Amino acid sequence: MPSVSGMEELLGVHVPPPRELFEIREVHVSSALRRDPLPGIDYSFNPYIGCYHGCTFCYVPRLLQIDRNTWGASVVVKRNAATVLAKEVRRLPRGLVAISTATDPYQFVEGKYRITRHALEVLQRAQFREIEVGMSVPTLDDRARALLEPWAPPIDSRLRCLRALADAGLTTFVGFAPAYPPTDGWSPNEIAEVFAEAGVKKMFTRALDPRWGVPEAIAKRLEGSDLAPDLLRLGDLDTIAPFVSRLAEACRARGIDFRNAFEFRMADSNQSFGSPAKALGSR
Repeated sequence: MPSVSGMEELLGVHVPPPRELFEIREVHVSSALRRDPLPGIDYSFNPYIGCYHGCTFCYVPRLLQIDRNTWGASVVVKRNAATVLAKEVRRLPRGLVAISTATDPYQFVEGKYRITRHALEVLQRAQFREIEVGMSVPTLDDRARALLEPWAPPIDSRLRCLRALADAGLTTFVGFAPAYPPTDGWSPNEIAEVFAEAGVKKMFTRALDPRWGVPEAIAKRLEGSDLAPDLLRLGDLDTIAPFVSRLAEACRARGIDFRNAFEFRMADSNQSFGSPAKALGSR
């Protein structure tokens, strides 16, 4: 098999990592689809392991049991994932496939490897016809986004993408998760109106999962920011739950199917941090 540099020369494609010290590694896998435990989903398919975006609150480091400080510093490319997927779908019953439950399908390496694109082509040929496309938009305040998701796309670019997908006739959804507390004066009605104008048809939300060093990582990222007093309430149910309930009403009034609005309390979650009486890192 040619080396990465050899393949780049052969294909005329070179996608350098956007920041220094980012590692890209290729592997071959023996399985592609995973039976997914999430309700309403039959399978999950993750084209990559790791994620360039490296969001501060991501739950995946806990799932992988890796040091949160290394999250966002590397990505593993499942080079043959689409080929393996093509073999698996011949024998598996049809069902709903969630693509990228633990990574981002269109992080910058996709521009070179096209694992997500090839997987979609495989599923389409195998008669997995119904397609919905969504993305995480847990806040409309891009200053807040830049603090906790510094390498993820800006909010405006996500909204433009959702509008373009809707205009192309696709059903779009938004993961308002983990729900940020309101900042920069955004009201539930204003947020709902922006999503409606972007053509969003479905939304879901969930609470912040504080396990595996999330509170400490968030507190460190917010040091010195004037948004810290607000964003430190990200895990405070007394702040988040009423806000999301009002957002759910505003979204439904605009024809958006908003789900999980009241399912905030999770096992081992949101019980010991984020309230006004405690610092975010307190345990």
